[in-house]
Amino acid sequence: MNVIVVGAGIAGLSTAWSLVKAGHTVSIVEQGPIPNPLAASGDHHRIIRRAYRAGTGYGRLITEAYEAWDEMWADLGENHLDARGFVCVSREPGDEAEEYREGLEEGNFPFELLEPDAAVERWPFFEAGSFRYAYFSTEGGALHCRKIAAGLATWLRANGANAYEHSKVTEIDAEAGHIVLESGETMQADRIVVAAGAWVLKLFPELGGELRTFRTALAYVEPPADLKAAWEAAPVILDVGGKTDGYMIPLTRGAGMKFGSAYTRCRPATPTGTASQCRARVRRSATCFRRRSPASRSTR
Repeated sequence: MNVIVVGAGIAGLSTAWSLVKAGHTVSIVEQGPIPNPLAASGDHHRIIRRAYRAGTGYGRLITEAYEAWDEMWADLGENHLDARGFVCVSREPGDEAEEYREGLEEGNFPFELLEPDAAVERWPFFEAGSFRYAYFSTEGGALHCRKIAAGLATWLRANGANAYEHSKVTEIDAEAGHIVLESGETMQADRIVVAAGAWVLKLFPELGGELRTFRTALAYVEPPADLKAAWEAAPVILDVGGKTDGYMIPLTRGAGMKFGSAYTRCRPATPTGTASQCRARVRRSATCFRRRSPASRSTR
């Protein structure tokens, strides 16, 4: 079967990889370069973890995810998972970190529960007295998505797929099985898979009532000299507890230390609106994150 995949982020590239392995003829079309730094997966890394809320079933699905990643590493000849584990910190009863712990308990997944003093002794960037408890799991870490995307693009080309960079799709006719590029060219296929992320609503505006896009800002920071060694050896911090809804990825494989928080999440005026539309909220969020994170002193 001849398949066109629209969008070459991690979702599109991994879909194309699976289709090629299944024997299909694949063309992947991307509006920018591959990897595209503007894609949702275009950043340096993302978190993989076993911890999810109880009753969702996601924790068990991570087993399948690890199996798929192992298959991909074998094809790429490189492993882009830094399996340093993850830690969560609970600061209030019933906060997200506690919900994740309950999910681990429901799935009977192993983790290590630590009292605050023990956690601070192991990870000195935490502030004593600022949290109830912490827990650590080895089943998680940082996936280096930009390196994965570059590796997949190379693998796809070497295995017969067509990869079209800087080829913006402006129209899709799913029934007829063809796409129109900004240049006016058309492409035909038996099936079309759309993995366009935030740009889906540009192609299918009628889905605007069902799909919502958000922008979330990230901060790359340099830890203070006295804590740099601790951060280099630290696990991913999946949740800092309380109402902050924040996470941190330490220094890993040449990528910087990253902080993120749902405080920065906002809905642009348009599906692909510019960052300036959310910048004021980001500035306010930085202050909130610094005040409420048990690891905030690590970047002061």
